[in-house]
Amino acid sequence: MTRVFFMYIIPIILPSLLFFFWATFIRKDYVLARTGPWFRLLIAGLGLMVLSLTTAAILGGSAPGGQYKAPYLMDGKIIPGKVTPKNQLRK
Repeated sequence: MTRVFFMYIIPIILPSLLFFFWATFIRKDYVLARTGPWFRLLIAGLGLMVLSLTTAAILGGSAPGGQYKAPYLMDGKIIPGKVTPKNQLRK
């Protein structure tokens, strides 16, 4: 859930929240806060979301060809899943 919040929700909402805060509290222009450039803010939010997803895809994950081991329970503790790289697999 945290990943969804940081990867999808915050990038879409952040430009609108910043604009609303700026228009309401800094400029004290309540009409501008209600009739602001919402389409541009939505496009900026979608751009931030695409940027964050692209960054996660490039910097995260592991090389293709590895073997995934699912999480399991051992001695009452959850051992997290992991990917063993292709060059470390037993033959």
